[in-house]
Amino acid sequence: MNTTSNTAIILGGRIMGLTAVRSLAKHNIKTILLYHDKKDYATVSKYVFNSYYSPHPEKEEVEFLQFLTSLSSKFEGAVIFPTDDEYLIALAKYKKTLSNYFIVACNDLDVISKLINKSYIYEIAAKSGIPTPRNLVTSNIDDAKKFAIEIGFPCLVKPSQSHIYVKAFGKKMAKVFNFESLEKELEEAVSKKLEVMIQEFIPGNDSDNYSYWGFKHNDLFYAEATAQKVRNDPPGTGSPRVQVTKNIPEIIPLSRKILSELGYQGYANVEFKQDTRTNEYKFMEINPRINRCMLQAIAGGIDYPWIIYNQLVNGLFPGKLICKENIYWIDLAKDIIRNFQFRKTEHYKLSDYLRPYSHKHVFAVFSLKDPKPFIKRSLSFITH
Repeated sequence: MNTTSNTAIILGGRIMGLTAVRSLAKHNIKTILLYHDKKDYATVSKYVFNSYYSPHPEKEEVEFLQFLTSLSSKFEGAVIFPTDDEYLIALAKYKKTLSNYFIVACNDLDVISKLINKSYIYEIAAKSGIPTPRNLVTSNIDDAKKFAIEIGFPCLVKPSQSHIYVKAFGKKMAKVFNFESLEKELEEAVSKKLEVMIQEFIPGNDSDNYSYWGFKHNDLFYAEATAQKVRNDPPGTGSPRVQVTKNIPEIIPLSRKILSELGYQGYANVEFKQDTRTNEYKFMEINPRINRCMLQAIAGGIDYPWIIYNQLVNGLFPGKLICKENIYWIDLAKDIIRNFQFRKTEHYKLSDYLRPYSHKHVFAVFSLKDPKPFIKRSLSFITH
């Protein structure tokens, strides 16, 4: 394989893809962006060298593989970064073939399959002695009701594979408060042939959720950092819309343990929620790819896309890096919209709401140096 120097192919053009593009551009890496959704806004970033509209990696799997492989005539030896689970699965599935033409930044399929299937990863975590919420995988409503009685309401109807569930229902999971809503959510998932689990809801606020970032090679861990969520979208069960870097040493050994148990290599983001009843940090999920809030770690001094690239291309590892604390990551558009939408239920004081904006912060999308992605995304909110 001939190497195309200083080139990265980014798969996906939303927050995660934009983060990778902006990071690598600072290191003079030529970024090629592939996207299958015309609403993707990283496509208009000034840091994108070229973008290509591609077949869908799941719905048009063979065509996607052929399209990606055809780019080797121009970009052979480039590093491929997946930024969404649908791209991640396709890359892992065809990693051996694609590795003849590119450097593929993902784990092998046997590892990725375990990570994508949340019911399986919870089982691994529990067997490893890592606290987890109680779960039951079932499509039977009677079994679901019996388990709901055991764990109590509210509880969660949660997919085994989140990205498919999100595409179907526009949400990561469903929080249910009674048998009627439990039956409704379970039946809807089963009707779409989606495997789901009934999961214990861990009480607490959005700020009881924590994240670990790190890079693993063989048995060594590099560039570890932690953060605390501040506000989620939607509140209680969603993805972060505001997060702050913070030293949470308790979740580092837990993260190392499950990543080692899986035989995982490379960059990973591991998420936990502290159970206020027991003070345990309970494992929630692993993101085995570039994730939403990575930009704040970059602002704090740990540039994960560059670390990934530098290790894969040059065989270099980062030195001792410590992420600066109290750097906020803000999804500006979502935070403004959700503040108006949920102001009657979130009950934030104005000073609490504004605190992230008055401290050192980075915006997920908005940038004066690169404004077009924010404009395109904002217009999509208005027109849809």
